[in-house]
Amino acid sequence: MTSSRRGRRPAAILASALTALALAGCGLWEPVDTSQIEKATVDPDSRVIRFAHQYDPAHPVESCGAATLRTELADDGFTVETYPSGQIGGEGETTEQIATGGLELGVVGPSFLGVWYPDAAVLDAPFLFTDVDQFDEATNGPIMAEVYDEMAAETGLRVNSTWYYGTRHITSNVEITEPDDLAGLKIRTPDAPLYITSFAIMHGSATPMALSEAYLGLQQGAIDAQENPIPTIDVQKFYEVQDYLNLTGHMVQAVNIVSSEKFVDSLTADEKAGFEDAMEKARVATRDCIVEAEQETLQTWEDDGTITINDDVDVAAFQSLIAEEFPSKVPWGDLYLEIQESVR
Repeated sequence: MTSSRRGRRPAAILASALTALALAGCGLWEPVDTSQIEKATVDPDSRVIRFAHQYDPAHPVESCGAATLRTELADDGFTVETYPSGQIGGEGETTEQIATGGLELGVVGPSFLGVWYPDAAVLDAPFLFTDVDQFDEATNGPIMAEVYDEMAAETGLRVNSTWYYGTRHITSNVEITEPDDLAGLKIRTPDAPLYITSFAIMHGSATPMALSEAYLGLQQGAIDAQENPIPTIDVQKFYEVQDYLNLTGHMVQAVNIVSSEKFVDSLTADEKAGFEDAMEKARVATRDCIVEAEQETLQTWEDDGTITINDDVDVAAFQSLIAEEFPSKVPWGDLYLEIQESVR
């Protein structure tokens, strides 16, 4: 592995993360107020695991992943209480609350986790993988395991599982077949600097915006395009305000299921074994649901003309730009290349 990770000081990493969160307006150290959120009936004898994420209840992260966790952990005496649709706040707030004990579990994207430990952001890099098999191999392999162990040691945050979120494509009102077609388009992305860097290299202009605001932004013309996996495009109904789905496949994306080390350490040996088994089953269930949703939704859209599918994208041209410039633009460029080499 590269030596850059081992050289970081824990205090500096934590201070950097807390500063970034403070600048983002997070209520650091303040407990989550969940009193107004409707909850499922909880067995008074069970241990509650509060699990927060940004996605709609119909999204596979909730309907397949969280649902599997809930079922599997019930036998181990746990009640999984989920807070979908950003009820707790954004991914920055979710990470903060995990770190301070306000939540047991949360879904945190690699770019947001990278605020706390920079190398964790590598899984949000463009064209790191070309398919789900490569994704599975790397995210369950030794390179990322070492990254996560080092992150846990330095920050107290533990990645318990990495779930497939989907392969990201661009929707727009014009066909996008090559990098020059992105010129002048305002493309909604998550509010993370890595997306700005990536799209600048690919000749685009990233416009950070909350996912919940993207539909209205497209409808009103504040943005011209957006990029997301097909299941998210479907749930958010972006096909109602966009003409083309351009199959760029620029990111085979992960989301991290994160807890604190303190929470993991609080589990007995039997509880930990059950927890890890449930996480693995939820990981597989989420991947299978999303892959199926991607295939079935794309076929439905092709059959009924919901949105025009542009599969004539010069993906190699985008990949070439990224390969030439991207590794030198990020502090973990060597790690990016190491992961690519390990799966190809």
